Amino acid sequence: MDSFELNKIAGAVFFTLLVYLGVQNLGDILFHIESADANAYIVEGLEVDDVSALKASAEPEVDILALLQTASVDKGAKVAKKCVSCHAFEKGGANKIGPALWGIVNRDVASVDGFGYSGTLNEMAGDWDYNALNGFLENPKKYAAGTKMAFAGLRKPQDRAAIIAYLNAQGDTPTDFTAGYTPPAAEPKNVSAEEPAAETQIEEVPALQDETQGEPVAEATEDMFSDLVTNTPTE
Repeated sequence: MDSFELNKIAGAVFFTLLVYLGVQNLGDILFHIESADANAYIVEGLEVDDVSALKASAEPEVDILALLQTASVDKGAKVAKKCVSCHAFEKGGANKIGPALWGIVNRDVASVDGFGYSGTLNEMAGDWDYNALNGFLENPKKYAAGTKMAFAGLRKPQDRAAIIAYLNAQGDTPTDFTAGYTPPAAEPKNVSAEEPAAETQIEEVPALQDETQGEPVAEATEDMFSDLVTNTPTE
């Protein structure tokens, strides 16, 4: 093998090495990952449920009683159509997949005869007042963990208020949600005191005076005119 062949082999090896190094450097440039800063810290123990809880806590609290003051029963009837396949709303309606809902407002929890409630609802105390209904309708599985109800809930507070108003109307003794309700006091507005308008001052303009005699121009003109008449030669 002569020197020419050796040079070709050496050149090929050198070229291959250059290509390899070039590709490696290009990869580092395109996919460079910076290491964490020394001042950075890792948040441990924060899971998905915790993040959801933090997000929920950031949402403003809903005054459902305030919404019930203007809630529409007709709108509630439309919202309730989502539930007719599982619940009966009319008086004397039979239980379906879910219990009959006639007269549910202020009725004891898990109190419909002949319906098999989940253990969670059987263990719950209290009644279905507007606050309890609002919490359950917003997220049944969150309000009563372990419930067999598959409904995802109503996210809009206005829809929940409307269906509560409709459920209240579907009973022998509807509750008057307006009784004893006092609207929250309006927050005072920060009204800045208006500064009184500055009085416009009119400066008194001094009378125009003759530069030589210091007399007012009008008087000087009159004297000059008199002199002119007096000194005019007569023919």
